[in-house]
Amino acid sequence: MGSAVALKRVLNRSAVVSLVLSRTAYSIIWYNVAAVYTFIAYDFAQNISGLGVLTASFYVGVGLFQIPGGIVAARFGPRKTAIYGMFLSSAAAFLTAFTFEFYQLVLLRFVVGVGMALFFAPGITLIAKAFRRESQGLGVGVFNGGFYLGSALGLFGWSVLAELTGWRLSLAVSGGLGFLGGFLLLAYLPRDELRKEFTVKMVDLRRVLSNRWLMLLSLELFGIGSGQILIATFMIYYLEQSLKLGPASAGIIGSLTPLCAILASPLFGILYDKTKKIRLLLFLLGAVLALAVGMVAIGNVYSAIGATLIAGTSSGAFTIAYLAARKVRAASAEYQTLAVSWVNTIQMVAGFWSPVAFSLLVISFGYATSWLVGAAYTFFLISVILLPSERRARLA
Repeated sequence: MGSAVALKRVLNRSAVVSLVLSRTAYSIIWYNVAAVYTFIAYDFAQNISGLGVLTASFYVGVGLFQIPGGIVAARFGPRKTAIYGMFLSSAAAFLTAFTFEFYQLVLLRFVVGVGMALFFAPGITLIAKAFRRESQGLGVGVFNGGFYLGSALGLFGWSVLAELTGWRLSLAVSGGLGFLGGFLLLAYLPRDELRKEFTVKMVDLRRVLSNRWLMLLSLELFGIGSGQILIATFMIYYLEQSLKLGPASAGIIGSLTPLCAILASPLFGILYDKTKKIRLLLFLLGAVLALAVGMVAIGNVYSAIGATLIAGTSSGAFTIAYLAARKVRAASAEYQTLAVSWVNTIQMVAGFWSPVAFSLLVISFGYATSWLVGAAYTFFLISVILLPSERRARLA
């Protein structure tokens, strides 16, 4: 009996490690393209407008397939969905190294986004199940910490790697790491629980998708995502082009946000387990992010460093919102993954809209005005969390 319990604990820990490492590889694939924007722009004769389109194509893929990913996970199980998603995004990331037309790169980044949509919400469900109920906040926080570790590696490590080996090989390496993460999931994730034949019903879908509290969480993350995408996507390019820093120095500064978030995510996960003031936490984190975006407009290296550090703190909002989505009464056990997907869907629209709008603002008005508009826009959006929610949408 004791040996069986010990074996179960070892397997459970292996599953957690495989999920966190896969999340890290996933994040490297997510952000390393931003680290090599300068090289891509040169090779394909693109400016910031073209880079905005490239970024948007990725977020369209991630956003459009969040809900389908949640439905697939409800029907076939989160393990299978996460593994398939990891392999799909890794394959597309690997192939980006062999593109010779800009439209090919745009298309493959869209496919990368599709694969990541299939991995994300099932991953949240699987990591939460691996922890006891009273410490699920810590589990999701650690999972998101893996994402920000990968972000730091992708932004800084791949800036250096691209300089040493070329941007194409650096992207191929990231795809290989993704494949490794997929094989770890295949080896260590426990099989999906056997259950009765499950049929997706429209009435259940409507109950989840029309839930007011989930909608408020979605709009809150839309605001958080809008601000963070601007800093994560354009900070390195801005430092190189506007402040004339080298790729390595710019990569170091750009990586400060995810480095800070590595600590913030589990800490706010623990705080979620101990408090019921979810609205206040989300609002304060959003306000801090808006301040960070506005600071970049000052236009010097010190304000950029301060902004990236402050922005990292706001990353705790994602951990809190994903946990809150799983506990909404409208979401049955099968639909918890869909609830997380739905909350994440709207904020992914920010990934499509924000880079394009920001790049057009930069072309028309310059960086300083664009950062200030981004700050005001972020604060306006995150304030929706203060709106009242219906009684039926309260947390269980």
